[in-house]
Amino acid sequence: MTQFYFLSILFNIIAGLILVYGENFCADINSTEVSTATDEKADAFEDKAKKENAFIKKANIEAISKKFDNLNNEILRLVTGILCVFVGLMKLLSVYRNDIPVIGDLVPVIAGFAGGASLLLEYFIIHSTTNIELTDNVKKVFIDSRKYIGLFCLLAGILHFIFPQVILL
Repeated sequence: MTQFYFLSILFNIIAGLILVYGENFCADINSTEVSTATDEKADAFEDKAKKENAFIKKANIEAISKKFDNLNNEILRLVTGILCVFVGLMKLLSVYRNDIPVIGDLVPVIAGFAGGASLLLEYFIIHSTTNIELTDNVKKVFIDSRKYIGLFCLLAGILHFIFPQVILL
């Protein structure tokens, strides 16, 4: 169906943008950074030019992140994750214009499932009241590699839009 074709493109691109440019909320939960006295001494001896350069880079990153601040909305992430998985499932079950069933839209379906799973898993980890222990493989794929999943979703959405009749796209 044409509607699911459009929704697949739309939600793959939105999920890709969230995963690439949005903040990783799970990074704060699992990482522990401890500053030592040697780090403070090393920072004290830096050149003034290096400090100014780092300040300029930080200001540029903050300016860019303000443009994508709406991508950090938790409700948007939850709804996008649910809809990515739903549209991926519907694309798997429906066929678009004499396309091959299941194989015809395999890449957008996989991208939708991966992007939606990453967003939903992140939401579940943040809002869970119990301590969640993920396996290393699940954490490595869906949490640590979220930018790669986002790039895959963006690429799948754009290619799915440009080449509608190509098998696997």
